Amino acid sequence: MIVGAFGPWVKALGQSVGGTDGSNDGWLVVAAAVIGGVLFYATRNNRSAGVWPLLGGIGGIAITLYDRSNIQNVINHGGALARALVQVGWGLNLALAASVSMTIAAAVYLFNSREQEQALSSPSSVPSPTLASPPATLPRAAAPTPPPD
Repeated sequence: MIVGAFGPWVKALGQSVGGTDGSNDGWLVVAAAVIGGVLFYATRNNRSAGVWPLLGGIGGIAITLYDRSNIQNVINHGGALARALVQVGWGLNLALAASVSMTIAAAVYLFNSREQEQALSSPSSVPSPTLASPPATLPRAAAPTPPPD
């Protein structure tokens, strides 16, 4: 997500505009990635740690889809010349793909942590060994008698 945010989001005539140039929305993608990753790391021992990257990934998807849609609409309404000269940059596409990847990874993490929690809390299907009766005790041997004098 971060690499895509710094990459070109729009390319035209050999020039490009990156997601973090000026006050563009690439900074929001960087923030979503960093906050999601840092909070996941900070809460990694908690079973709900995957919520943070899930929210960060969804935020990244929303931002990049919105910007990609706006850029594509401007290109389409610009006529044939705009369609020939202007294109969506690889940085925006990478940021979108990475946001989707972060969201999927977080969802898988949450699903697996829930399954592990259920496996630990449910009784085992393997019966525990029980003794039907206490073990028998062996009779004590009588103390040896001393020989007669």
